[in-house]
Amino acid sequence: MMSRRCVVAAAPAALVLTLIAGMARADAYDPPAGYYSAATGTGATLKANLRNILTSGFISRSYGDARFALPVIDRDPNNANNVILVYNAQSVPSTWDAGVTWNREHTWPDSYGNSSGPNYSDLHMLRPCNPSVNSSRGNEPYGLDNTSQWDPTMAGSTIQYRGEMARTMFYAATRYGDASGSTTLGSFTLVDSGWAVGSSRMGKLSYLLAWHFENPVDDRERLRNQRVYSQALNPTYYQNNRNAFVDNPEYVWAIWGTQPNNSTLYVGGSAAGDGSSSQNVVFGPVITGAPAFTTQNVTLNKSGFTPTTYDVTVSGAATASFSGPRKAFAYNPQMRTIAVGVTTAGIGSYGGTITVDNTDLTTQGPGFGAADANDTINVTATILDHASPSFAAGSAVLSQTIDFGTVSRNTGVHTLPVSLHNRAVSFAPSLTAGLDFDSLGAVGTPANSTSVISTTLAPSVNLVAGSSLPGQVAFDSTQAAGVYQVVYTIATSDQNLPGAIARPSLTLTVLGTILASCPGDLNNDLVVDDTDFVIFAEAYNLFDCSDAAMPVGCPSDLNSDLVVDDTDFVLFAAAYEALLCP
Repeated sequence: MMSRRCVVAAAPAALVLTLIAGMARADAYDPPAGYYSAATGTGATLKANLRNILTSGFISRSYGDARFALPVIDRDPNNANNVILVYNAQSVPSTWDAGVTWNREHTWPDSYGNSSGPNYSDLHMLRPCNPSVNSSRGNEPYGLDNTSQWDPTMAGSTIQYRGEMARTMFYAATRYGDASGSTTLGSFTLVDSGWAVGSSRMGKLSYLLAWHFENPVDDRERLRNQRVYSQALNPTYYQNNRNAFVDNPEYVWAIWGTQPNNSTLYVGGSAAGDGSSSQNVVFGPVITGAPAFTTQNVTLNKSGFTPTTYDVTVSGAATASFSGPRKAFAYNPQMRTIAVGVTTAGIGSYGGTITVDNTDLTTQGPGFGAADANDTINVTATILDHASPSFAAGSAVLSQTIDFGTVSRNTGVHTLPVSLHNRAVSFAPSLTAGLDFDSLGAVGTPANSTSVISTTLAPSVNLVAGSSLPGQVAFDSTQAAGVYQVVYTIATSDQNLPGAIARPSLTLTVLGTILASCPGDLNNDLVVDDTDFVIFAEAYNLFDCSDAAMPVGCPSDLNSDLVVDDTDFVLFAAAYEALLCP
């Protein structure tokens, strides 16, 4: 994401002038488009430009109007009949009762030059307050150094007011301060010391700066800002101007910062020379049906002494534990954890980016503050379809028979090919899980068939979708004559990823018949002799070669007609005379 700032070079020791392009921040509490288009520059220039913006169109309401405006502006979100009081966050009935239940607190004390004029009743600077709390605060400046300074957040308050009151002071010093933009001249100046009755000075500036970054703008404060501004939300008492430091907290350091910004934001191990950095977060691959992805933590780092503001934007399928504009880091090196996730909707590849933009308007030099290039967290995720085992590439074939037919004994080892496939059924191969061949079981009929029939297929893992595992089966004709069969059962599963399950088994049947090397050699000793005659005689006149008592394949059936009869005897007699098989 491109930065929303154009940096104009200046001397290193000076605040850098910047042109505010105005980031599109479209929600119900945002200023109208172009509201801050004239807010250019930094320091006195920016402060003077903001003064003009905050004055233009301003509608001054009376101090009496505040009795009825504040119940609208500070309405209790949980009880429309109540108002939230400043400092202690107490909810009380909002109906005005002459200041008994609540009264009007001047956040900039009236004794500090705030006793008349539009500033006296400015709704950005007035708050409903418990009368005793108002009296207790008196005209103490904000700060924590001693009892003559006031902590805007009282003990037990459910609202943190420190940052909010700091931004109120920055508003007052801009709207009613020196017209030329000076932060040290004129009325309504912010100082670290020297405030006094009639001085029109308020503090303590160092606390206000720290609180602004330590307690960034939240939606409750933004809603209040909108209610002061908006005729739609506050028809009778709207003021028609905004607190610029709620809308754009980066303006604070650009005006009151003690030095050019030297912060660098980065993810991963370090930042490049221009301040940019990048980190990849990869989810998966997993297989559909696996538990949902959990988030992964990424550390966002800030180096440098100065505080800074930043925006976090999220695009694509990425998610982040926090996002949006107006985030802040306080002084000194800091770090923050972003829980990064991804949104998925079934099988597919997903990606998105989380972009961090350092929004400060000043810079110490390349890679710092306004010149700190964006940082990105690139999120990807993959959810795979299940593997699909098959004996064929084009269709689901879960069983196959390979028949060697009839081979003569001692004619060598016969082989035929066989292939196992992982088909990409519903999705591209890249979105289909690999296939594991987990085990290979073999059952022979007769049992010794496994010494005649064999295969090179063996367990293997992660056969890529769209590819095959080639192999072969072998039939050894040196074994005894007979009919042989082996049934192989191949167990399969998805590759070893989350969501993996067993896949369909494959069944491979391999069979074949070995004929004797010469007719009549019924015991396979390469001679036809009396021993063979005894075997033949036992089978003679056997008219059913399926008799379980007979040797497999009925070897005495020399003409393979499934009966042992005179025709077989003639063949045996001819072989008997030869004695020695060729």
